[in-house]
Amino acid sequence: MHRPTIEITRRTPLALLALVLLGLALVPRTLGLADFITTDEAYHWIDRTMRFSTAVANQHWADTLLTGHPGVTTMWLGSIGLGLEQLFKQTDLHLPELVAQLAWLRLPLAIMHALVIALAFLLLNRLFGQTIALIASGLWATAPYLIAHGRLLHLDANLTDFVILSLLLLLVAYAERSHTATWAVQLGYLSASGGMAGLALLTKGPALILLPFVGITILVLALHNQQPALVGQRSTVGTLSGALIRRLPQVVLVYCWWLAVALLVVGALWPALWVTPGLALDRYISEITTNGGRPNGDGQFFFGRADADPGLLFYPIADLFRTTPAMLLGLIASAVFGVKWLFQRRRPLDPQSPAVRYLLILAAFVCFWTLVMTLGPKKFDRYILPTWPALIILAAAGLASGLARIRRSSLRTLLVSLGLASELVILGWYQPYYLSYYNPLLGGGRVAQQIFLIGWGEGMDQVGAYLRERPDLSYGPVLSALGATLQPFVPVDVRDVEDFGTLPANYAVVYRESLQRSANPALYEQLQTTIPLYTVTIHGIEYAWIYQLPRPFAQPIDAYFGEAFRLRGITIDQTAARVTITPAWDVRAHPSGNYNVFVHMLNAQGLRVAEINLSPGGGSAPLTSEWQAGQQIAVPLPLDLPGQLDPGAYQLVMGIYDSATGVRLPLTGGKSADPALDGSDALLLATLKLP
Repeated sequence: MHRPTIEITRRTPLALLALVLLGLALVPRTLGLADFITTDEAYHWIDRTMRFSTAVANQHWADTLLTGHPGVTTMWLGSIGLGLEQLFKQTDLHLPELVAQLAWLRLPLAIMHALVIALAFLLLNRLFGQTIALIASGLWATAPYLIAHGRLLHLDANLTDFVILSLLLLLVAYAERSHTATWAVQLGYLSASGGMAGLALLTKGPALILLPFVGITILVLALHNQQPALVGQRSTVGTLSGALIRRLPQVVLVYCWWLAVALLVVGALWPALWVTPGLALDRYISEITTNGGRPNGDGQFFFGRADADPGLLFYPIADLFRTTPAMLLGLIASAVFGVKWLFQRRRPLDPQSPAVRYLLILAAFVCFWTLVMTLGPKKFDRYILPTWPALIILAAAGLASGLARIRRSSLRTLLVSLGLASELVILGWYQPYYLSYYNPLLGGGRVAQQIFLIGWGEGMDQVGAYLRERPDLSYGPVLSALGATLQPFVPVDVRDVEDFGTLPANYAVVYRESLQRSANPALYEQLQTTIPLYTVTIHGIEYAWIYQLPRPFAQPIDAYFGEAFRLRGITIDQTAARVTITPAWDVRAHPSGNYNVFVHMLNAQGLRVAEINLSPGGGSAPLTSEWQAGQQIAVPLPLDLPGQLDPGAYQLVMGIYDSATGVRLPLTGGKSADPALDGSDALLLATLKLP
């Protein structure tokens, strides 16, 4: 793999290219931020940001210790968004209040992620030249996986930015040394690298992985700045050890400076350290050892089964499915050209190939971070997000090397245009549900939902939109395992699914991840006894199923009239002048026409003394042709009694017939009435005794 000699642009000012990339990154990250709420935002980060902002405003520094993550950068940026909301707040009656507020909290993070890409382009240009820098930054700006996390009030995208900037600034510091830059310039880049590492440490505990890797990288880079005898010929153990001894004090000094800057940033920006340093550090360590050191408490899922620890293949396969076609092609090309390059050279770390050396360092970082995260039992695909910019740079190097081998400039231009167009089409198609993106070359979401744990709250906005249109929504609460992600989108109370059976709930929302994790299978089996009214499907992934819960009844029956009407049970209320029958209907299929229900009251001789004939939903309800599979309907049917009825036993008989032809639907299940008394396919509901 060699440094490509082609140019994608001709003498375009770097500042202009950086601005174009900034716009390319900014639009998908900031457009329509008021969409859905992820679980972590709903249950943690919105509240933490509010409390952090209040604590800072009141100078209650100890109260800024809200979690061991520690998430300080997220809360600082979210607090800026909170201030912007208070400054520019405009009421949008079409948005739930919490969703509109979350959009403001997300905004500063999204802007920062776009700025990081523009800055990274300038750094990559110094390390690899304009071609790789432009391709890498373009892939970075349009990667759905990075965009998805860059739109959230969360940790992993922040950690990704600070980690990669720290590495790139470190490499540029040594690249500038090769260009005979002043020591002040080198020290500036080194200090900036340490500052980014400090921000990473303030974001999330896994940033500690960066510390040993940077130490090793500084050592490797220092050795390659040694005299030509070390790197220009085959090194021996003696020459390597001698160089190590000579360079070790300098390496230690550089690393200590880098680490000191990182710790200085941590101390300056985490107010809790100013007043309760012991408690803050204890929470930091506890978060890593207790939370990160155990399998996810809610469970995991991989390749079709619930699994506490998905194992060694989880992260590599997750990476493959999250790539875009262009990125995947670039990684394959990078691997092919890289293997070929290694076989062609006896000295893999040839000082004449600094760009290759930096690519190898980035590849080593990807492997090192992935290995450390794999060793831990708790796994989510977002945990290796910090490796993604490095993977994208490697993919860009592969694409650039491939383009350099194409002699016709018109063909190169066509391929670059097609690649950019494919990235933009993907962005337009998946907006705003970038979390649902999986590589279409590998089967996309339809295949991914059988392999990975799916669902972080996306789709609950569509669940809410459907439920708001239901005319009977006010009948009772909605049940959901992720209630906080749904509550802003519905005007009724949302209760936990564990409350099923303890209150007269109306609808239940079954989310895919709950089924994948095998969370309380017996409960979900009960919730799914009816047919789902609606399935929220986003880009081939079935995220959620909306069930209407069976209406309560006093007397179970379980009878079917045809294929569409299931009578689960009835409730009968009797007075001297009226008998009210409330059937609990479970619609099992869309009725093919309009049907009526009859209820006949028969005396001991089989004579009909009272009757009703009307739609099963009552006189004012929609006709059965408008009923939907999965609906649960319980409308009281009043049967008025004649004024003079002899005392004794009376039978209540029910059936359903076609309102146009009068033909009854076949009855299965339940207790049939005597056909000699009231014809066939009639259900004996009850025997009443009149005094």
